[in-house]
Amino acid sequence: MRKKYRELKRKGNVIVFPNTVQVLLTEGMNLLKDEKYVSARDKLYQVLSYEPEHPGALGAYAYCLFELGVYEEALEVCKELLKVGPVHYLETMELYISILMQVREFAEAERMIEALIEEKVLPEERLEQFQQLRELNERIASNSAPAKIDPTLYAAANFVALPPAEQERRILELPTGSLEVMKGSMVELVQHPETDLLAKTYILFKLHQEKIDAEVRLSKFGFEGTYSIRQLPDPANDSKLVAVKEVLQDAMQKDPTRLDMALELFDRHVFLFYPFMWEGYSAEQVAFAYKGYLDGLFSEEAGESVDPELLTLIFHAEQWFELRNG
Repeated sequence: MRKKYRELKRKGNVIVFPNTVQVLLTEGMNLLKDEKYVSARDKLYQVLSYEPEHPGALGAYAYCLFELGVYEEALEVCKELLKVGPVHYLETMELYISILMQVREFAEAERMIEALIEEKVLPEERLEQFQQLRELNERIASNSAPAKIDPTLYAAANFVALPPAEQERRILELPTGSLEVMKGSMVELVQHPETDLLAKTYILFKLHQEKIDAEVRLSKFGFEGTYSIRQLPDPANDSKLVAVKEVLQDAMQKDPTRLDMALELFDRHVFLFYPFMWEGYSAEQVAFAYKGYLDGLFSEEAGESVDPELLTLIFHAEQWFELRNG
């Protein structure tokens, strides 16, 4: 007798065989069990591309995102899961509340815990666990209360008169959650021509971290541009910066000591020039300029392929550090 197959699904023009989703789900769950969260997330995402409301996949996917620190997306997935109806309700609620705490939604976390306790849906063995979660939420919320800040310390006239190291310290000591009320002062300082250049970088990092909605006009070492704070580049993952380092590693692999010096020099300048990413120059031009600069320090020829403008830029950057640090 001919075997009868379950109904085939389609995703666009692609036929999805009946066991495809189950195989992907099993693989994703096994990866999750092994704490391989990135690979598990990718497998579970494939499951959800076929079955967007699969409760098991949604729950596991949300947990992967939580472990990877992608809290905003994890929160959205949890909300979707609660609409669909989770397989494990209490575990989902615990994850949901934990994510709310991570994104600083302390009042909503408290409301959810209170509702669970008052509705008496918690078994005795889970009641203490959620009460402890409630106490933790209250403690974090209390410690996260915005500290009082003296705005005169960040008034432009007072701030730019401070030594560079003190400007930097003042910015780094600003408590998390304080930038929204300080937005006007921070935008003024980052655009002020006398604010220390590294202090400007740290202001930008903090504004971006707190997702402040603002635009700033910036100028550093001849680079000029207008930037949205929310769309600032990520220096750790910028494709050009990664490419520069790869070219340096290929070109200087036979001299690891000098390679380390080049990478350290480059990283130092990333913070100084930020948010500018050597616009107008290729990764190869930038990398060979740093190699050429070091060759020059060791009394060797920089090479004809080195852009003289980039060499001058590197020289001025190092001169800036020397003057700043005395």
